[in-house]
Amino acid sequence: MTGVARDELEITDLLFRWGQARDSDDWQTLAACFHDDATIQISWMSGSARDFLEGSKNMAATRPAGAHVKHVFTGPWIKVRGNRAFSRCHANLYARARIDGYEFDFESFFRFFDLLEKRDGIWRLFNRVGVYEKDTMTPVEPGGVPASYFADMDLSAFQTETRFLSYRQSRTGVPTTPNMITVYSPEEAALKAHHEAWLTEG
Repeated sequence: MTGVARDELEITDLLFRWGQARDSDDWQTLAACFHDDATIQISWMSGSARDFLEGSKNMAATRPAGAHVKHVFTGPWIKVRGNRAFSRCHANLYARARIDGYEFDFESFFRFFDLLEKRDGIWRLFNRVGVYEKDTMTPVEPGGVPASYFADMDLSAFQTETRFLSYRQSRTGVPTTPNMITVYSPEEAALKAHHEAWLTEG
């Protein structure tokens, strides 16, 4: 196996390990996916990986009975240059939540844009950004939710690509990051350009 192929395999394992650790409350493994100075920008926070870890722990500690969250990833597209790399992968976030006495399943389609660095022989995340595409909200028991519930929903305060994700977060006490990056936007194009430039600077 060539050096680049080995790097790509290690990065792929890291990305899948992140999802498994996050969904199973394995905080030690999750923390080990990030460098100490790493940052992350997702639907509910933009800041340090340390803050992300603490926020994730707090959400897990207050998780209501019956609530579930699962991240599912595609295989990543990875570009390696020396001890730096970036990757992009498609991701789906599945969540179940009870709102106003009704159970709903939420699905959010997005992409992770990741910058990674190999330090002391180990690849870890340096920066992770979610780029959002679309989402859905489905009653667990369709006949149990009156049509008026959806007719009365006010989603005007939320971005179109994340309206149901943001609605769920707002109704369950989770903050929503303003101006999330969305697909086909100038912000996504700028992010891609930044990743290319960062890779060549290393």
